[in-house]
Amino acid sequence: MNDLPQPLQPDGEVIAAQATFKARGLVNGDVLRQPLAEARSATYAYQAFLNEGGPDTEVVEHHLPTTPPTPVRIYRPQGSAGPLPVYLHIHGGGFAIGNLNTLDRWKREVAADAGVAVVGMEYALSPEHPYPTALNQVMAVLHWLRKDAAALDLDMQRFAIGGDSAGGNLALAALLRLRDGHQPLPRLGAIVYGMLSTNHATPSHRDLGDGRFGLSTEKLDWFWTQYLGGEATLRVHPEATPLTARLEGLPPLLLLAAALDPLLDDTLNLDRRLEETGIPHETRIYPGMPHGFLGQTALLEKARQAQADLVAALRRSLA
Repeated sequence: MNDLPQPLQPDGEVIAAQATFKARGLVNGDVLRQPLAEARSATYAYQAFLNEGGPDTEVVEHHLPTTPPTPVRIYRPQGSAGPLPVYLHIHGGGFAIGNLNTLDRWKREVAADAGVAVVGMEYALSPEHPYPTALNQVMAVLHWLRKDAAALDLDMQRFAIGGDSAGGNLALAALLRLRDGHQPLPRLGAIVYGMLSTNHATPSHRDLGDGRFGLSTEKLDWFWTQYLGGEATLRVHPEATPLTARLEGLPPLLLLAAALDPLLDDTLNLDRRLEETGIPHETRIYPGMPHGFLGQTALLEKARQAQADLVAALRRSLA
């Protein structure tokens, strides 16, 4: 399961996209070489470019009175009527970067293509707000969606949750909390190149963690340190690092991963444990893709394919 897909080189469209970013002066922020505020600002400019275009959707924003407050955005297909099934997607960014606009175009596309209401949220970032603040906010959004489903014109009997990178961590951790609290589980969980474990002694970290494809083991260690507040015991806590958790009783899962990602083994190891536990799941790995490719649907065919794979799973699960 841990054999890395070959060859270990970027897809031609990835190289072309990188040239486009460079020509426009856009780059993901680097938390190791910039002050965090500058890294966030650079990343948001990069994401704003990726958000250009895409379909129009009906959008409503809410602010939940949590501590700290939680902005929420609900995307509905144009002209939709009646209670819609719901997909809550939690953005990535190492728990330290990201906001309500992260993956905005991608969420509009999923809403339009899947015919569902897509819910995005902005959780409080570390190191200002370490674990478990973000997870508590995810649970607050889930509680609010269920409590106010009728007023929001949502069908929470047909519900899925997912996330990418750090958001994949939060989505899986939320599923564990729902299970352990004997609360209704969604019909599907979608974990996209999830940041699930602090174990960096894996083949994918060894072979892909030097940063030549973007994300590095060094950056991931920095992100984990900020999120966990330096608490060594949390590095193997089943909720903070859900790959260490007991997985029995989870709903069906869709796992999507990038082949050129130091986090690849987090997905492969989750796939193996789900197989051992007997949890229905499907795993797809996209060759030539680096971490974070999902939002580049305007530039990468494999990003569009990954999105289509998620949309197909949502249609099957929420029908």
